[in-house]
Amino acid sequence: MRSTAAKAVVAVAFLAIGGVAAAQIGVFNGVAQEDHESLEHVPDGVDSVATLDVSVVEEDVSTTLYAAAYNATVGASESDEESPVTATPGDEEDDDSDAFEDGAMTETSPAEMVPANLSAALDETENQTGLDPRAADEVVMFNQQRNYSQPQYSGAVVYADWSEDDVIAAVSNSSDKEYENTTVDGVTVYQPVENESDEEDELSFGPPEPEEWIAVLDEGEYVFGTQDAVNDTIDVAAGDAESVDGDLASAYEETRDDGYLRYAQRSQNVNITEINRTMGQQTGLNVTAYAQAYNDLHVTSGSYYIAEDDTLGFESRILTNSTDTAQDVQDITQGFISIQAGAIQNETLEDQLRSTNVTRDGTTVTVTRETSVDTAVTLIKWYGSILTDTGSTTGAATGSASASATAEGTA
Repeated sequence: MRSTAAKAVVAVAFLAIGGVAAAQIGVFNGVAQEDHESLEHVPDGVDSVATLDVSVVEEDVSTTLYAAAYNATVGASESDEESPVTATPGDEEDDDSDAFEDGAMTETSPAEMVPANLSAALDETENQTGLDPRAADEVVMFNQQRNYSQPQYSGAVVYADWSEDDVIAAVSNSSDKEYENTTVDGVTVYQPVENESDEEDELSFGPPEPEEWIAVLDEGEYVFGTQDAVNDTIDVAAGDAESVDGDLASAYEETRDDGYLRYAQRSQNVNITEINRTMGQQTGLNVTAYAQAYNDLHVTSGSYYIAEDDTLGFESRILTNSTDTAQDVQDITQGFISIQAGAIQNETLEDQLRSTNVTRDGTTVTVTRETSVDTAVTLIKWYGSILTDTGSTTGAATGSASASATAEGTA
């Protein structure tokens, strides 16, 4: 989904990330008080759901962590920049006299385009999209896995104090498409207007980029997504279809309700032979046991939260299909954490990895980790030193690779 509105709210999550796992950075004081059930309009049959409390932008800690991330990455890069590029005015086709001074041309660094504080970043998001992310309350995202030959299926229900005209203008400007509205089951729906130039100008490989539809379910409640996803959401809102239910909804509801980000997703089987061939070539290991354990997973859910003692927390629950698989998952996860901790050449990050708690209850494995804000800032600085290190030392390379794998394997 490439919704401009979605960009405005997803940017909120991105702005809180400065190089470490989201579990160690995003900080909010619980979820907002809302007068709706988060999944009430999500269609049944989806394979993943996630909710984001957008009140994150109002938290002081978010400002602190954004500043730490900026200083550790962009700020460090700016201090190491080389002198302005020199050029001869005659070398340019269009000689803009203001761009040259004493024969030197100054170039705008990408780093200079990154706002130095969270407030400015949010203002920039509003300037680019026409929608203020601070006016959003909650984003509910959902997706259905489909094969290559089927059209994509994804959507997001956004609760925000945005005007309908501003939303449509933002999406239209972002997609360079005109939108026309119609009414479906009493709901106003906006769909892109097709024209011949779209087909003539578009040259792409693979399935076409899905067009974005918008529906206005109620004042301040918008649905963005592919045509099928939007239509199904309208059916649910109109009472003509069921909302998401069963194991996926149950797994979501069992996540911590004080989380600012909560999610649940069904596991998708992998081709064991292909994974073992490709991964085996890269690592020299036989990963059949790992792939088999993965294929016996059922649903994974989790929550990112702020604890009462002002620590940042992450809790993931892995629901498997058997106690044997659960035991395998627990053993593999603990072993993976131990290996990564041993490879990391940073005491703070190593301590964080070893503090990860992995427990099993029957067929369910739970992984939890909590991090203080001060430690999160330290980790951001360390990751920033890896990202901005141009020396490519052995230690830095080892730490970077290990950190990346850790973020994917334990967060």
